[in-house]
Amino acid sequence: MKTVFGWMSKARSGIKTIFGMPDYERYLQHHKETHPDQPVLSEKEFYMRALKDRYESGGVTRCC
Repeated sequence: MKTVFGWMSKARSGIKTIFGMPDYERYLQHHKETHPDQPVLSEKEFYMRALKDRYESGGVTRCC
């Protein structure tokens, strides 16, 4: 059963990546492994930063 949930989690993460949606769980894992001494963004802060990075970077000029 644990294997099924692990597979589903990876599939969900992959789908989010394909559609350009940020993945908070993946961010937490990456942060824990590479920046353990730095504070973690809250989930709201994470999504707000992702939106800002996506739409205020100048690379996206429309939503669709």
